Amino acid sequence: MREGGRTPRDWRRPAVVLAALVATATGWLVWQARATAPARDVVAASAPAAPSAPGTGPDATAPGRTPAHLVVPYVAPPPPKTLPAIGANAAADYRRRARYPRAAQPLAPDEPDPILRDREVSPVESRGRDGAEPVLTVYPAASGFEAPEPAVVFARLTRRGQPIAARTIRATLTLEDLQPLGEVAFHDDGAAGDAVAGDGTYTGVVSGDALGTGLGTSYLVQVEATFAGSEEERRAATSFLYSAPHARLTGSYRDATVDGSLVVGVEVEVAQAGRFHVEATLYGADGGEKIAWAQAAQWLEPGTQWLDLSYYGLILRERGIDGPYVLRYVALSTTTEMPNAKNRVVENAYRTAAYAATSFTDRPFDDPALLEAADRVERDPMPTGLDAGG
Repeated sequence: MREGGRTPRDWRRPAVVLAALVATATGWLVWQARATAPARDVVAASAPAAPSAPGTGPDATAPGRTPAHLVVPYVAPPPPKTLPAIGANAAADYRRRARYPRAAQPLAPDEPDPILRDREVSPVESRGRDGAEPVLTVYPAASGFEAPEPAVVFARLTRRGQPIAARTIRATLTLEDLQPLGEVAFHDDGAAGDAVAGDGTYTGVVSGDALGTGLGTSYLVQVEATFAGSEEERRAATSFLYSAPHARLTGSYRDATVDGSLVVGVEVEVAQAGRFHVEATLYGADGGEKIAWAQAAQWLEPGTQWLDLSYYGLILRERGIDGPYVLRYVALSTTTEMPNAKNRVVENAYRTAAYAATSFTDRPFDDPALLEAADRVERDPMPTGLDAGG
């Protein structure tokens, strides 16, 4: 019933309340559906919808946002390389290395001899601006020299790989801290240590008396060269170790089998008590096929002493090479102080008795630290400590 043309207030209020409840319930159902949708099942559309007119819409400050009602199927990215696979590879490497003691390792036929590799000389080159020739190359005759022998350094200038004559070559001998000790004269006359006159290789010789008597000292030679037809100068530097070791190899050796391995004794004459290290590479009877490397270190008192190198039997058995074996390269060092004083390497030092490869042990050494590392890295592939390559 209308009163004065108006709807009674007691009818309109319930209608308003009912409309509000319906709107609230609908909004809650929409929100609930979105809130409970699994995140892996939806992802925002890759291209945004066209923006609404400026100043309109629910967020006028962010035109071009992806409408919330758009969903597309989720596509998972390709799986990365799994850590368990990395751990398995590392563990396999640890177990392979654990087959032999760390003081004796097999040598592959195609790998360089470790004693020669560690003493390899690396020439140093110097060019002009933008790589211009000629090229100055400097290098020592050896990575290290043993007192009382002189130290020998070479220098040469080349253009298109061919040697050219130098106008001047001069050099300064310094310690590692660049403290100058004197000048080094270079010559190419076939005398005083130079091999061939006029071959383009200039030789500088430093007498042992000028290099002091320290246990082991590193020296730097800074070379400057000029050449005909130019005022340009080339500069390069090289280094070498000069050693006065406290022991020397006597040249006496012995061999025997001990617990299924080949043990080679190396006799040394010790002038002053200290710590000494010996390493040697073992080859086949013809001296051409690498088999194994071994090392030993010990504190020794003055006098004639023995250091024993143990070539683990499994290495010899697996290689299947019968003896006699050749101690191809032997290197002795005094390691009491740093830098270590290195004796000159002795080549073809000793030939052992004849042995059958099958007479050596077939048991792996099973290095406990490496086996433990293998177990650990399989459980946790993230590398730490020994698992990182120790």
